[in-house]
Amino acid sequence: MLTNAEGIVNKLAAYGLAGIVGTFFHYLTLYSFVEFAGVGVLVATGIGFVVGAIINHELNRRYVFRGAGGRYAETAVRFFAIAVLGFCINMLAMYLLHSLIHVYYLLAQLIATAGVFLVTFVLNKSWTFRA
Repeated sequence: MLTNAEGIVNKLAAYGLAGIVGTFFHYLTLYSFVEFAGVGVLVATGIGFVVGAIINHELNRRYVFRGAGGRYAETAVRFFAIAVLGFCINMLAMYLLHSLIHVYYLLAQLIATAGVFLVTFVLNKSWTFRA
């Protein structure tokens, strides 16, 4: 039997693995748009964030929090409401780090991702999927 702390750690690890997949596609989109299409960093990270959020929702719904939180439509609305918050945190962090402080865009994105990951995990666990 898992303790509550072990259960949270396991959920966090599974959420992290799903996040790695979504983040990979976020970064792939970001890099491709910046390096090959000449799109600005803020626009490219915004597009990449949406791509990653869609992938993350499906992975979290199907594997991490399966069976938790109720109907698909309800969890999708909650997940994407939190994703909008994550999007705003990501964009603000990228603006501050890359545009104002001039941190290399991929390093800035790593830092932004860490913050978004922690905030969205807590909110998705406690509200979206109520696990």
